[in-house]
Amino acid sequence: MEIRVLDFEILTKNYKNYQDGIKSIAGEKNQFITKLGPIKTEMEKIINASKSGIILDPNAQSQQEQKFSELQQEAMMIDNDYKSKMRQLHDSLNKTTFDELTVFITNWAEENSIDLITGKMEVVYANEKLDATNYILEILKDNNLYVEYTETPVTNKEMNNFTVIQD
Repeated sequence: MEIRVLDFEILTKNYKNYQDGIKSIAGEKNQFITKLGPIKTEMEKIINASKSGIILDPNAQSQQEQKFSELQQEAMMIDNDYKSKMRQLHDSLNKTTFDELTVFITNWAEENSIDLITGKMEVVYANEKLDATNYILEILKDNNLYVEYTETPVTNKEMNNFTVIQD
């Protein structure tokens, strides 16, 4: 019986279609950030005005509180939509990526008379000679579906862009 293991994480990170999908998801994220920006700015104005010490008449103060509450609700709805959409897009991308890579892996296994291929994460021990990850990476390269994976750090600005202000 011929057995091989694969590091599916390495294959995924270097798979062009997956990286393209990640870029597309980043574009969706930016759309949500763009929607949230004006709301966040208006909420900050209301907070700053309330901290300024300027005394508003009770009616104006009530209107400001009401406006802030409405903005907060809108921001929470955008945040919930964002989380749901991101989860859906990531799940879809992961499934599509798995299905597409499985075709390459299956073809390679059949061409090389491999009986079983398992993911490296599930294996407690495997001799290095059983690792077929690089063979599949070469197939991706041959099909122009390989990209060199590089880690892109998240900046503080990106982290702060999607903070929902709560009362």
